[in-house]
Order: sequence, then structure tokens, then C-alpha cells
Amino acid sequence: MQEACAAFAIVTWWRFSGESETTMMIQMYFHTSDPAKNKMARWFQQHQISLQSRNILRQPLTRPEIKHLFLMTANGSDDLLAKRSKATQALALDLEKLSFNQLVALIQKHPQILKNPIVFDDRSLLTGFNSEKVGVFIPQKQRKKERRSLFDQLYSAELI
Repeated sequence: MQEACAAFAIVTWWRFSGESETTMMIQMYFHTSDPAKNKMARWFQQHQISLQSRNILRQPLTRPEIKHLFLMTANGSDDLLAKRSKATQALALDLEKLSFNQLVALIQKHPQILKNPIVFDDRSLLTGFNSEKVGVFIPQKQRKKERRSLFDQLYSAELI
């Protein structure tokens, strides 16, 4: 319980401390180099956004890190677990009947049951690659600049 409170306190501090957008590095956890992971890494590289990647099979997640991921989700295990994956099905468990601590322990022991990749910063968490949703990781100043540039192009082409 103390670990969850500590993780919540860290997240809360980042959200409300008034730190600039670029304070927290964007993290990507992955367990296989599948197309979604590769697309995600390529997208960040193309947008010149720093990304810290971590293979969670080589460097396993700690209990506080797993709890932090749950704190970042809107829908709990539905957002994090790959329920139809071969790894999850091989366990033949009813995930809905597990306690939170049992679920955390299961993820530590079998990280491949997580969706791949998991990308997050201090405000947002995204699983898998979704080209429409990944834009949340573009800093606000850069988004405004890109939007202005697009409108300038439209105005110069007299489309607006």
C-alpha cells in the first residue's frame, strides 16, 4: 500500500508542480519487437521526441512501476493486459478473479501478458500503436506551431 501511495504522490507531484512539459522523459516499455513497437519508436524518432525504451523481459518491472502503470490507466487491467494473447491464454487464469496484488505479482512473473508497447509520460499512457492517439506526446508548443504552419499553408493556397 505504501508503494502505491508513493507512486501516486510522484505522479501527483509531476502533474501539479508547475514543471515544464519537457521535465519527464517519455517512457516506452516493451517485451517484443513487434510492428507496433517498431512503429512507435519510428514515430518518436520522426517527430524528434526523446524516448527512453526498456525491454521488460531483460529489465523486469518492479511492483511500484506496475502499480504506477495502473494509476495512469483509465480502465485498469483492460488498458494494460493483452487478454487475447497466447501468453495470457497459456496461463489459463480468470484474470477477473485475481486480487490487485495477485495481478501485480502475475505481471512481474509474466510481463508478456501486458500489451505491447506501453508508452507514458507524466500525463498520458498509451498501449499499442495508434497514429491518432500518439499525438498526445507532442509538446503543446510544438502542436501549436504545427497547427499554425498548417493553417498558413491552407491560407496561402486559399483553401480557407
